[in-house]
Formats: sequence, structure tokens, C-alpha cells
Amino acid sequence: MPNIQKTRAIVLHTMPYMESSLLCSVFSERFGKLKLIAKGARRPKSKFCGALEPFSHTEMIFYRKEHKEIYTLSDAVVINDFKLLRDSPLKFTAGELLCEFVDKTQPIEEPVLELYNLLLYSLHQLIMLPAILVRPWALSVLFRLLKFTGIEPHLKDCVRCHKKIQVDDVYFSIASGGLVCDSHLDPSVIRLKKDHIRYLKDPKLEEFDQKGFIILRDLFESYISYHLHGIFLNALKFL
Repeated sequence: MPNIQKTRAIVLHTMPYMESSLLCSVFSERFGKLKLIAKGARRPKSKFCGALEPFSHTEMIFYRKEHKEIYTLSDAVVINDFKLLRDSPLKFTAGELLCEFVDKTQPIEEPVLELYNLLLYSLHQLIMLPAILVRPWALSVLFRLLKFTGIEPHLKDCVRCHKKIQVDDVYFSIASGGLVCDSHLDPSVIRLKKDHIRYLKDPKLEEFDQKGFIILRDLFESYISYHLHGIFLNALKFL
């Protein structure tokens, strides 16, 4: 027998299902990632109208049934629609990047309250950011999200021998998962400057290095694909 559950959730992704419904991927406070069918959600007068837009923070009621991975959404009430993010192409892409990462890396029904709170906080923070900081900020948050998949890069010292790295030009090994010293270079190494690493640790820098951003964006793409079995983030290419 299905039982009725209630939780707050962030809409990660939706796609058309059948003639008039939506298949929704959400990250919830109580249950982690959920797959929900919103029946009739694409009809003009649907009760779900406005509640399942990208990034929407919504209180949801759904029918949970054992041995099922997709549940039926019964009701949804908007807490915050984050419309300001959807009105800005740049901020939309940044928000899409974070939600896409969570959607593609989190298993079904494994609650992680810290991740839920970080994603929600980040969406609120994104609204207030000046445009010049959106792109480096998005990479900084993506860096923080990596720890929830167990592949957070090691940036303190050499990941192989823990030797202090004190030069301005540093080497990041995709394969080893962090910075490496001259003694542990490998074919996957990418050369960086320490300023590039600072972008990840302090996204509020006023000076924006376009070249450094591109290097870091490409590094993230390679790193995530290597360590997460070929996962590709579509939004990262458009950031």
C-alpha cells in the first residue's frame, strides 16, 4: 500500500512524460533525490502550474510505495520559485550546472541534509551575485559539491607525497586527484597558477581572469568525467 509523504524539495530537472505529465527529478530534505510523476502537469490549468519550474523550492506531497523508484506527486506548493535566476541566462546556466551535478551524481533516496542545505543556500546566494562573479562562483560551489561524491581534489600539498608546493606554477593531476610536485608528474597533469586555485577557495575576487576560468572549467570537465565514470555536465560547456 502506498503511504503519503511530505517534504520540501528543490526541482533539479523535469521532462515530458506521456501526453500531459512531467517526470521530475528533485532533491528533497527528507529523502534525498526522488523521481516523481506529476500527472497532468503540462495542462494549462494544472494544480502544479509554476511549482515545478527549474530550481523551484517546493513543498511536495507524494505517494511512496515499496519496491518502486518513481512515485506519484500528489500536490506541490511553491516556497520560492527562484524566478530571478530563470530571468538571467548567465545565472540560469550557473544554477543549472549545480542542479545537473546533483541530479547526475546522487543515488535515489539517500538523504544528505548538508547537500540539500548547500544547494538551497547556493541558489539564494546566486540571486544576489553581480554578473562578473557568477562564473568563478559557480566553479567554487561545484568544487564544494565534489566532496559529496567522495572525489574532492587535494589542494593542500602534493597528493602523492605531501610535499609542500611553494611555487607559483603548480601541477594538478587528473588521475591522482590533486596537486602534485615535480617528482610525481604524470600524463594527466594540467599546469595551473596558484591564483587559479584561489578562485575555488575564494569566489568573491573582484578581478576576473577569463583565461584562468577556462582552464579551470576544462579541468573540472576532465576531472569529473575521469573519476565519475564518464559523467558529462552539459551546463558546464555553456558557463
